[in-house]
Amino acid sequence: MICIPLFVATPYLWAQDTSPSSSQACDPRELTESSLTSTDPVYAETVELTKELENRGYVVRCVLRSKMATSFPEQLGAALYRTSRGDFEVLFLTKPRTFDSVRLVEREKNGFYTYSLQGIPPGNHTMYSQCARRNFFAKHANRLFITQDTMQLAADLGEVLNPI
Repeated sequence: MICIPLFVATPYLWAQDTSPSSSQACDPRELTESSLTSTDPVYAETVELTKELENRGYVVRCVLRSKMATSFPEQLGAALYRTSRGDFEVLFLTKPRTFDSVRLVEREKNGFYTYSLQGIPPGNHTMYSQCARRNFFAKHANRLFITQDTMQLAADLGEVLNPI
């Protein structure tokens, strides 16, 4: 995924290239350098989500640290999932916060997509990102899913955020 997320109130910028449109295998170097451990703040959430996905027929190949772990203030963390149905990022809020109030604004210009996720709790934060490929977003409780694979994958993961 090639995106450049920006948070309005935080002076930082990053880019990530996680995968082509289909799921990749998890290479040994990646597993050594980027696997989540029990000390990661988001670890318990990823264990819970992994069990849920496997119960629904997904084969979870690996769960890795995500560079989106600090995309906005008071975020619990994020993880990159590689599965049999495609790759996706998951951003987590601390419970009982949810992504229910989040709105998505999508703009396409000259083949690049700009996204604005508005109303992220707490504090009604906004996160911006610019991507070379179209992204699909879904939410479920305290989880926000982001994928470039397909709208169907996003729909299978949660309630699809349709751009306004």
